[in-house]
Amino acid sequence: MKRYKVIVYQLTRPISYLFLKHPAGKVYNWIIPLILTVISLAILVFLTEISDVVGENGLVENLTDFVISLPGFLITALAAIATFNRPIIDQEMIDAPTINIKAGNTELEDQALTRRDFLLRLFSFLTVDSIFLIIYAKVGSIASVPSFLETQYHIAEWVFAGIFITIFWQLLTLLLFGMYYLCERLNLNI
Repeated sequence: MKRYKVIVYQLTRPISYLFLKHPAGKVYNWIIPLILTVISLAILVFLTEISDVVGENGLVENLTDFVISLPGFLITALAAIATFNRPIIDQEMIDAPTINIKAGNTELEDQALTRRDFLLRLFSFLTVDSIFLIIYAKVGSIASVPSFLETQYHIAEWVFAGIFITIFWQLLTLLLFGMYYLCERLNLNI
């Protein structure tokens, strides 16, 4: 059983960004995307038909076309961050988030992150998030709503759209935060 825990731990490292301990994490990871989702859904429910959102050439399909280009860009960004050769990137962050790390039989608790480690975790998560969003949209585009979930209000379709839009806003919010960090915080050494 222990071997499987190690495997699960290793396979979840690309999403370890979500496990960082820092008060701002919940704001960027969930609060901002959820607020934007509520606003988006309110606008969509009142101004469009569900087919314009999840149907052919709908919002989900068009946003997915944009997201499809992101994994390649994000993997390139990961490689650049991993090989970036300036001492500043290996300094501990100001007001650093912390994380628990396992290395073999050693468990390190509340380890403060360096700038490189933070950015690698952020861009790893963004890569996984974008791949998941693409798969979610593609599976959703071929799946049909079971008859017992069909209603005149298209609740199942709106739930699907709501999940997609939440993940999309999370992806966009964290991309903007990552660009801010790379462009301003890292370059200005703050």
